[in-house]
This record gives sequence, C-alpha cells and structure tokens, in this order.
Amino acid sequence: MKKLIFVLLFASFFGALWAQSHTSSQSHQQTVTNICSIPTTKAFDFSYFSAGDDGFLIRWDDNNEGEHYQLSDVGIKFIAVSPNGNDVAVYESDGGSINKVSVWDWRNLSRKYQKKYTDSITSLSFSARGNYLIVGTATVDGAEFINTKSWTKTQKIKSNTSIINYIYTSDTEKTGVFYSPAGKLSYYNLQNGQLKEKFSVVQGLSQNVMFNNNIFFAGVKDNNIYVIHAYKGTTVASIKAQNPIILSSGKDKNLYYLEYDGRNNYELKMLESQDNQTISNPRLVKPFKGPRGENAICTGIKQNTEIILGSKSGEIYKSDIDPTITTSNFTQVTENTYSKILDMCSADTDFYFLTDKAIFKSSYDNGIVNKVYADNSQTNLINYDEENVILWSKATKKSVEMLNLTTKQKKTLFTPKNNIQSLKLSSVGSKQYIIEIESNTLVNLYDITNKEYKEIYSGTGVQDAIFADDGNIYIAKSASSNPRSPLISVNPETYETVPLQVNGNVAFGLSTDGKLIWGVNLQSDENGKSTYIFSYNTTTKKYTNILRFAEEDAEAFTYLYGNNLFTNIGKNKVYCYNIGTKKRFSYNRSASIPVNICQNQSRVVILNSNGSISWCGTSNSNLLADWYLTTDEQWYEF
Repeated sequence: MKKLIFVLLFASFFGALWAQSHTSSQSHQQTVTNICSIPTTKAFDFSYFSAGDDGFLIRWDDNNEGEHYQLSDVGIKFIAVSPNGNDVAVYESDGGSINKVSVWDWRNLSRKYQKKYTDSITSLSFSARGNYLIVGTATVDGAEFINTKSWTKTQKIKSNTSIINYIYTSDTEKTGVFYSPAGKLSYYNLQNGQLKEKFSVVQGLSQNVMFNNNIFFAGVKDNNIYVIHAYKGTTVASIKAQNPIILSSGKDKNLYYLEYDGRNNYELKMLESQDNQTISNPRLVKPFKGPRGENAICTGIKQNTEIILGSKSGEIYKSDIDPTITTSNFTQVTENTYSKILDMCSADTDFYFLTDKAIFKSSYDNGIVNKVYADNSQTNLINYDEENVILWSKATKKSVEMLNLTTKQKKTLFTPKNNIQSLKLSSVGSKQYIIEIESNTLVNLYDITNKEYKEIYSGTGVQDAIFADDGNIYIAKSASSNPRSPLISVNPETYETVPLQVNGNVAFGLSTDGKLIWGVNLQSDENGKSTYIFSYNTTTKKYTNILRFAEEDAEAFTYLYGNNLFTNIGKNKVYCYNIGTKKRFSYNRSASIPVNICQNQSRVVILNSNGSISWCGTSNSNLLADWYLTTDEQWYEF
C-alpha cells in the first residue's frame, strides 16, 4: 500500500508547473511556423507572437526583445491569440500521432486547457469576443467549439461542417464563416446553429483571409491568389503570384502579399479594394533583397504599417510598407548570440560541455570557460577517465573515438556499420565496455581493454541496453518483437537470451548501479497510455513500478548518480528520487524543456532543449541559474 501511495503522490506533482521565460533577441532554432498579432487597447503597442517547429512561443515587443518559452517538444503548427491579449491557443503536432490543442495563460505561463486529437487540426481561432475557441479538424465533424469560460465543448452548429481550414466570426459572434477545401464557403447562424448560406467557390485554397470589412475572401492555390466576393460567392480576381505569402488580416481594406522568386528577390505587392465590388491589378509597394534557400521567408503578417516575417531558419524580419522603387533589405529582428550545447558529462568538480565547435570545461562555482579541445565534429561525449573522453555522433555512421584532452590526440575505437542510436560506457569488474545500439536492430559490445568488438543481439525494436554486475546485458525493446517482452537479458559469452517477466509495450532509458536497473516503460490499456519509471532487481528478478505519468512520454530518461535517480518524465521538469531515503523533489524548469542531466559531488546541471543549461543543488529543488554559452565563448546568465 505504501508503494501505491508513493506512486500516486509523486504523479500528482505533474499537475503543478512553475517556470520562467527568458527575454532576448535570440531566433527560433527551427522554422517559424506562425506569426500572430496581439490584440491591445494601447495605441502604440505593436507586440506579437511567433511560433516555431522548435516548440517555442515568443512574445516580441517594440524593442525587438522576445520573451521566450518552450511549450512543446514537437512543432507548434498554429497559434491563435484571444481578444483578451493574454490567452494563447497552440496546435502541437509531430506530423503523425501527436496532435494536441492547448491554451496557455501567458502572464504566469500556465496551461488552462488541453485536448488530444486522433486526427490533424486544420485551423485554430478564437471567436471575435473570445467566448469560444474554434478548432477545425480533419474529420467529417469539422468545427469544434470550446467555451472559454468552462473550457467545455459546446454545440454551436447543428450539422457537420466536414473538413474546414478557415473559420471567422462576426464581431457580434452571431455569424460564423467557414471555408472548406472542398470548395464551400458557408455561413452559419451561431445563435440557433442553422445554415444561412452556402456558396460553391474555388477548391483547395490555403492562407485564407477575409478583408475589406469581410466583403472579400482570399486564398492561395497553385501560385495564384484568388479573391472571392464573400457575399455573392463569385470569383472577383485570379492573380498570378510566385510563392505568395498573404500578409493581410481581417482588419485590412486592401490585400497585401509577398512574392518570392526562389532566389533572393522579394516584392511586397497590394491588391486595392475598389467600390467593394472589384480588385485592382497588383501594385508593387516595394522590392527587397532577402534570405534564400533554407533560410527563405516562409510566413508573415501585416501589422499596422509594418510587415513581420519569419524564415525557414528561425529568423524574424521586419519592414515598413512605405512605397518605394528602391530595393531595400529586410530589418533582421533576431540574432544568434548563443552557442548550443549539444551534450555534457561530469568531470570531477567540473563538467565538460560539447558544442558543434569545441569542448569546454567549466563549473558553476568558478564560471570560467576553459576550452579544452577546439576541433569538434561529433555530437556526444562520455567521460572515460581524468584525461580522456569518448566522442560519438547520434544517428550517424561516424567512428567512435577516444580523445586525450592533454595531448589533443584522437584514436578510433571502432566504426559502426549503421547509424548509432545510443552508446553507453559500462564498468564490469576491472574492465570497461562500450555498449552500442545501431538502427534499432543491433546491440554491439566493445571491450576497451582488449579492443574486441562483437555483436551481442540482433532483433527489431531495440531501444537501450546496459551491463549489470551479474555479467548479463539487459536490453530494453519493443514487446511486439520476439521475445515478446520489453526487457530481456543476454549473456555476452553464451548469447543466451532470456525474456523477463515485465509487462508493457516498450522499455527504454535504462540506468543501473550494477544490481538494480531503472528504466522507462510505456504501457497501454483500456484507459489509455501511461508512462512508468520502474526498477528491476537482477538478483531477485522483481520488477516494480515506482512512478506513473498518465500520458505517453517516449522521450523520458533516467539518470543515476549515487542514490539520486533523476527523470524528466512528463517533459516539463526533472524529478529526483533518493533511492536510499525515499525522499523526492522536482527541479523547477527554465524557459526550455529539460532533455539531459548530470551530477558531480557538488552540483547538478540540466541540459535544456535549446542548448542552455540550468544549475541546481544536489539536495533541494532550488534552481540556481540558467546559463547560455555565447558565440564568443562566455557564459551569459539569466
């Protein structure tokens, strides 16, 4: 009974969230997916939000300073800001099984609402007065209305709308306009749920917008901008445009858009509304030189007298809309001032930190950045002894190397045949081994002492492996492959394979003190999917669940240092459980989601998704500081 209470009490911590944002001009680390104006009653407040595939939401002010906070470990595809200027709805998706809509209170960075969907989301918006969050789904049901007072689903329309990718309500919220990619523009009475009018219009439009007091509706298809008279359903204009990005919103009288020729030439153009009946020919507002290729502009908005643009590489740009025939450059709002830390490991009283250019040695107490190696081409490192580290690269076939930090000499240990999935250093007796997993199928063992490399196990769905004191290698895998257990043991001498009595769909994230093994186990039942932190006693063969998170978390890890077992299960915090005293606590997270952790005798350091680090004590939840490594190789503290 005590174990059950422990599981439930510890799991309840996941409902609480404390975090802080960071303010800087740093760019997104991946593609900017959305930019959205913030409704305000202040005459000179031109703030806005940007979202990206890096899972960050950034609130930008007039001084080009951004308040950064990572909401998700997958991409944010849509955002919508409530008319109250504070609540932000986001659609998170990995392009596959993860499809979530959540609403965040930006003042205190707390989540007010969340719902998971089995299908992708096609649109996201608030009603004009903010009484409803309207979600377009890729199902025959179409639009879903969420009451923002109770955060409950409400039936506002009496018939299914089918798949829709644009929803707009009148200022009174009495009428809703819906566009379906099937080519239907529909008007519904939101008071009684009845269909008022339906027009057959151009199919397959994207980047849809109402403008000129909702008289015109526009969208993009096949390098054409179509303008439709919204009250009649007739096509007013079809304008040829190269890679157009529509910038205007419902508040604009005219339609502004950006053309891109695929090189580095951009043109801001405008279609002028004439007599509420017709549209002018395209008028060039101003030409630009701008980023190209993988850095090209991919999204944007017009906000008052400015355009705000986002790029595939994560940058934010601005320009005014004052007409000119002179070619100009976009003003870059963002700058990359930080070097991303890729990996880290403990080094006695210090820590090693790896970037894409070098290895550094530093600690919280001295704050000195000591570059110990300046020619790095790997993504991961492991501390081997006082002078040597092991270098390797995840998801590549690069050779695994031993680097002597004193002599700066490297030697190749072995070269994988397939992409490396994970690599761990294990000590058994007086020998040191590297356990390597390749492409979810192979477990290999490298004897560092004898320089011997051999295959231990071959199968599908392999996730992780670790060496225990009993001489067996324990392999975490998918239970869908033979043998049908998420945890098996393999004798590296005889290759005897034993499935262990463990229930679950897939195990991963293993740690060990030699006798006990800890890991992560995903389980599904009639109530849904859950993630467990478990222990397995190699002597008694007893499996125990010690922590449950009532959702699936396929990125969770465990890390053991002395009696401290750490995990980031739940994605928003790092939890510490002392296996000796049974006491537990959680570290408050920074602006970015934690992805790794290390400890030495005096400090705990957390590596965050954006490449920053968070310093913590070893016995309480205090977060001492968040540090970023600048491009000129100095620490910057928040």
